[in-house]
Amino acid sequence: MKVKVHVREKTFVVTCGDGEQKAEWLAHVGIVRYDDKTKINVGAPLGLRSEAGDAVPLQARIRDLFGADSEVWVVLKEDVTENLGATLPES
Repeated sequence: MKVKVHVREKTFVVTCGDGEQKAEWLAHVGIVRYDDKTKINVGAPLGLRSEAGDAVPLQARIRDLFGADSEVWVVLKEDVTENLGATLPES
């Protein structure tokens, strides 16, 4: 099975075999490929979002979460910081 992993503006197709790996592995593969391609270290992933925008349980198996050709988005620290900043009232 293959899953499309989005990290920032880049998309990587990750071959997952039978999908026995945990979703956390998929997030880390996306980060490594992004870092290698852009030469920018974005840090460790904080999580994954599904196509519907829902948080993905990182300890669940890929095959239990996704079908072939699914897409996921890696959540980075900056994503959380930006979203928090948008919700904070101005002083």
